[in-house]
Amino acid sequence: MNNMLLTLIEQNLPSLPDTVVKLRDYINEKGSKIELKGVVDIISRDPLTTANLLRTANSAYYGFSSEISTINQVIALLGIDNVKNIVMADSLRSLIRVNVSPYGLDTDLFLGNCSKEVDFISNWLNEEDRKLAQTLVPCAMLLRLGMILFSSVLIKAKRDKEFREALKQNDFKNIALVEQEFFGVDHISFLAYCFDHWKFDELLIQTIVYVINPHSAPLSIKKNAYALAIANRLFEPYEGGNDYNTNEAIALTKEAAQQGIVFKEENLIKHMPSMLKNTSNR
Repeated sequence: MNNMLLTLIEQNLPSLPDTVVKLRDYINEKGSKIELKGVVDIISRDPLTTANLLRTANSAYYGFSSEISTINQVIALLGIDNVKNIVMADSLRSLIRVNVSPYGLDTDLFLGNCSKEVDFISNWLNEEDRKLAQTLVPCAMLLRLGMILFSSVLIKAKRDKEFREALKQNDFKNIALVEQEFFGVDHISFLAYCFDHWKFDELLIQTIVYVINPHSAPLSIKKNAYALAIANRLFEPYEGGNDYNTNEAIALTKEAAQQGIVFKEENLIKHMPSMLKNTSNR
């Protein structure tokens, strides 16, 4: 295994908090015999987890018309598996310090665009497939997590300037090539490893696996993979929002349609960002 990647896995992957682990393991182990009371009890014992869950459920990501004030309401509206994935995604986001300077990116603008990416997924899909939107929100929340983790290791190893120079030599295009040079894997593929490591639902793990090549995805997750691939193209670092990537996102909807996966092109265009702010300091 690549030394940089090994260091990241052994020393820099955050551990889920105890409450989150208990919730995940309880749901995974109980399966069809799960009890709602057990889920509520685990979450309610942790005020921070409870507050984060209610905050996310009441965010624009889900677009509910009235305020959600209890864990039972969240579960009734989103389902147990979605609640588990939201709690896991929320906890990971709160654990990690973000500094993406090795990518030549302004951290505040980067985080702003990450938030816009989740907004886009929810606003776009809520109008035609609300269940899919709810399923993909945790994926979208963590889609750039690999970049954040890569950056942390590069800074600690004092190779951040070397990495940024390599990106510059590549004209800040196709960053996956530079990531593979340094880590042996790109940030999206590494996210799939992380999802497996933290034991997210297999559906979400496989969705991430096929983001780069959604046409190869099994039918059961093909729509998930195409939806996330479209968002990834539109919000791609450095080039997200430009004409080329916008046309590529539309082309993905046409490609999906050829495989029986239908997205409404007019709905996509309506919610598409006209032009993302350039987040590079280069």
